[in-house]
Amino acid sequence: MDYGILSLLPVAVVIVLVFFTRRTALSLLAGTLLGAVMLHGAGFFSPWLDVVYGVMGSDLWIWLVLVCGFFGSLVALFEASGGIYGFTALAARVCKGPKSTLLAAWILGILIFVDDWLSILSVGAAMRRATDRHGIPREMLAYLTNTTASSICVIVPTSTWGVFMISQLVAVGICPAEAGMSTFLHVIPFLFYPLMALLCGLLFALGGLPKYGPMKTAFRQAQAAVLAEEAQEEERKGNALNFLLPVVLITAITIATGEILYGTLTCLVFCAILYLPQKLMKPGEYLDRILSGFKDMIGVLFIVTSAFILRDINSLLGMPDYVIGAAKGAMSPQILPAAAFLIVTILGVAAGNFWGICAIAFPVIIPIAQALGANQLLTAAAIISATAAASHLCVFGSEATLACSAAQIDNVRYAQAAVPMILLPVILSALLYLAAGMLL
Repeated sequence: MDYGILSLLPVAVVIVLVFFTRRTALSLLAGTLLGAVMLHGAGFFSPWLDVVYGVMGSDLWIWLVLVCGFFGSLVALFEASGGIYGFTALAARVCKGPKSTLLAAWILGILIFVDDWLSILSVGAAMRRATDRHGIPREMLAYLTNTTASSICVIVPTSTWGVFMISQLVAVGICPAEAGMSTFLHVIPFLFYPLMALLCGLLFALGGLPKYGPMKTAFRQAQAAVLAEEAQEEERKGNALNFLLPVVLITAITIATGEILYGTLTCLVFCAILYLPQKLMKPGEYLDRILSGFKDMIGVLFIVTSAFILRDINSLLGMPDYVIGAAKGAMSPQILPAAAFLIVTILGVAAGNFWGICAIAFPVIIPIAQALGANQLLTAAAIISATAAASHLCVFGSEATLACSAAQIDNVRYAQAAVPMILLPVILSALLYLAAGMLL
């Protein structure tokens, strides 16, 4: 059955419910159930469970649970060892006010370029107390960590994002495998969104761009809430090396192996070797911290799992095919890059699935670019940029959810304060793709 525009209904219901109920996971589940009813009618429950089992039985979901859960364990260990407190004290020497603190968070996000999840969780955990101390709202921390992480990962060809995008260029025949890296380097100047997102993040941090909308209100509230006794609580002693050494290790192993899970598991062992001789905790307490940190990520995993279920329901409804098909007839070589950027962004946000939508879009849109005589590298860059933009805008996606978890806020607060700021580089990028399509 062709559901047409009705295929967008589950996503619309999710968005409405999120803002009315402020409960992201339940809203996502409601959207999946609605989609299942549309697909199967009164007998929806068993097929819906089949989709749930399919998601939770996939290698990707198992990997997600292990990475998120064990990273939660690491954060709990960093706190118990005093490593985060030591890093906060170290950062205090540089972070003398809101601007320098936000600049430090932005720079850390740039430095941890190998994987966006690693960057989001590391920077969020490291900078949360420093931002609290200087009256910076946690919505701003979540915005900055999320937009910096995948933006730099998209630009760096040796990151997890870069490797994936090179594989897409090869898969659709833009370049042979041996020329993948050199071709990607030619694509980088056209990655308008990640470049604009990094620039806007830096300008928002330094005050070159004024905060607006709910984020401006959040700043006023955070600055009013800074109390002397809260600042005193941050004086707990700790050794910054107990945070920095594990983060350096996990980054190095992830770069060497291309797998963040290997880095995370190795880091858990390293923390035992590092902390237990210092008598920072007993072996039993060390294991308890691993379990408690893993449990702290259950809420995150519930939201991301629900988003994966919605992704599969949307696919069964034909939502991605409908949106791309509806846009095909309106495309010309001049507007194709801008149209590709906007369509893939919207699809990624609606589906809560970024690399998956990217993998769908490449073999559909690049042949259109070839047939129309449009600039293929520009069009490919538009698709890649849109993948990053969608990961920032989708408030129930894995990246935004992890950013909210690291900043210890709910997804609705992120949606209200961060999304209006993210729209600025999105609009600028769409205009740049339109101009480039006309000129190239």
